[in-house]
Amino acid sequence: MDRIQVEAGQRVLLIWSGDASMDTIQSAVQQLAQKVTENGKVQMEHIDRLALANHPNSSFDLAISGILQSSPTVHDTDVLGEICRILKPNGKIVLGEHVTETSSDDSKLKTAEKLESTLKISGFVNVSKPEVLSLSDDVKKSLQTGDNIQLVQVIASKPSYEVGSTAQLKISFGKKTIDSSGQTKPKVDENVAKVWTLSAAEIMDDEVEMLNDDDLLEEEDLKKPDLGSLRASCGTASEGTKKRKACKNCTCGLAEELEAETPKTQPKAKTVTSACGNCYLGDAFRCSSCPYIGMPAFKLGEKVILSGQQLQADR
Repeated sequence: MDRIQVEAGQRVLLIWSGDASMDTIQSAVQQLAQKVTENGKVQMEHIDRLALANHPNSSFDLAISGILQSSPTVHDTDVLGEICRILKPNGKIVLGEHVTETSSDDSKLKTAEKLESTLKISGFVNVSKPEVLSLSDDVKKSLQTGDNIQLVQVIASKPSYEVGSTAQLKISFGKKTIDSSGQTKPKVDENVAKVWTLSAAEIMDDEVEMLNDDDLLEEEDLKKPDLGSLRASCGTASEGTKKRKACKNCTCGLAEELEAETPKTQPKAKTVTSACGNCYLGDAFRCSSCPYIGMPAFKLGEKVILSGQQLQADR
């Protein structure tokens, strides 16, 4: 704890894990309390209950975790992300963790390089190089560590902004100047602007050569187009014939053109047929509602003519 830089008035979070003795924890708290003085505060949390504590955002200036030598402490992204959330902007974390020289699938410990990348993924910046801390023989025996396991200390900082904060970006793709009205306008190269600038005096000057629009046209452009080339070209030819067929929902006029070329045929007259088919046989065979009741029998296809007496009787 003596090597950790703590300023007066800071709020410090001490995170412990494993089976660290109460004497060791109380000694660490007393050392930190002397550094932060009465204006500061030191608070303890177990690493497994850190998320359950639900501390507000930006609550602490400094977080210390894994420094108390006990069982190996592994900081995953969930724990580091929670620490980053409760730290104030520009707040620091002093992290101690047991690492291995070579990674393996059986071991839960990380390598030093993996620890650095985990801190960056969790939102920390300015991650320092891991510093190897010395372990006493009693600690090595209690931890049952081998020669390839080391305790390293890493210091990292939270960015200068709050987690989840937003800011508007001002994007400028070129140099801008301010005119007399106070508005900004893009900077234009004067040499380029002169090429496209033509004053009124230059337009009236006889020495300035002006091009006529008609001089830019070729002989082919002046020819009148053939009406056949302007004909619509939609539709496809029918199978077995050369006659073209207009597309569905034709809008180019081909459908109207083909309709005008098609000769119109007179509609066929509908023949009146009897419902029962016995009207021509006489009243004995006609229905009760037959219009031919009272008329003599006639031949099929014969034109029936009513006499004047029959017309007056119907009236």
